[in-house]
Amino acid sequence: MPGPMTVKAPGKVVLWGEYAVLAGAPAAVMAVNRYAEVKLTPTTAYTLFSSQGFLTPSVYKADDQFCHAPAAQIAETVLAYLGHNRYPDRFSLCSDTTPFFAEDGRKLGIGSSAALCTATYVALCRWLDVTADVPQAIEVHRQLQGGKGSGLDVAAAWHGGVIRYEQLKGSAWAWPERLYWSVIWTGVSATTVSALGNFQTWRRQAAQDANSNEPRVLDDLKSLCLILFDAPSVENMGDYVACLRAFDTAARLNIFTPEHQRLAKIATTHGLVYKPCGAGGGDIGLVCGEDPQAVAAFTDAARAEQFVPLDLEIASHGVRAS
Repeated sequence: MPGPMTVKAPGKVVLWGEYAVLAGAPAAVMAVNRYAEVKLTPTTAYTLFSSQGFLTPSVYKADDQFCHAPAAQIAETVLAYLGHNRYPDRFSLCSDTTPFFAEDGRKLGIGSSAALCTATYVALCRWLDVTADVPQAIEVHRQLQGGKGSGLDVAAAWHGGVIRYEQLKGSAWAWPERLYWSVIWTGVSATTVSALGNFQTWRRQAAQDANSNEPRVLDDLKSLCLILFDAPSVENMGDYVACLRAFDTAARLNIFTPEHQRLAKIATTHGLVYKPCGAGGGDIGLVCGEDPQAVAAFTDAARAEQFVPLDLEIASHGVRAS
């Protein structure tokens, strides 16, 4: 088995396609320069799990039985997926997701679990001399989320940059230089798994209702995803946001929380478009426009309203081991 290694994977921001990707639409996802880090070191006397960022008690194991503790959950899920029902050897696995949390410990919502899962999966595959691939990484993360999720966050962590993601595949896509953007944290952490569960419940109920408008609102959202890939612009992004609002009203998912609505009003006063990212209901939002000064002014105004602009850049690469 190889010696000590460090694996890092970036977080993500969903540019468009949230929820629609679960109905077959392509989503645009930006990997950002906040990295989950995993350090794996072979040991002889014990197996150790510890973490920073996501705070949970460390675990020491002198035997090879799975412990099912929170600190070991991702690693044990990966090992089980790879065919192991106990630790194949002793090792130390130390994870760090500090960049994904605010100073007070609240989660920012930029894909910490997917980045950490991807980094852990790659580290254990390298340790066990198993070929890693993104569909497997996506499946492991889905298992951790109770079978929910499209996999776009894992794909972003895997590939880096900006990708077009659909049907478990991500391909590089260039964000247009004329569109300037900024990401804002609302100060409220959201639960992605809960939101996805609510969406699936709505879809099941809509399928049983002959008068449901689900096909229309989802079809509109899917069509606008395609339009944005063909012609990314502030105008088309505005149309997408309007459709996302209509979808939110129909599905009652509370994507546009009061915090997101306040940020949208600030954006409008600066001639910009604002949207919640991902499952919504809190976490982060994206503002974009063609005037960099207007984006900077929005950022200042949002900060004055006690929101938190995040200093993010597009991640130049995806998961990487050293």
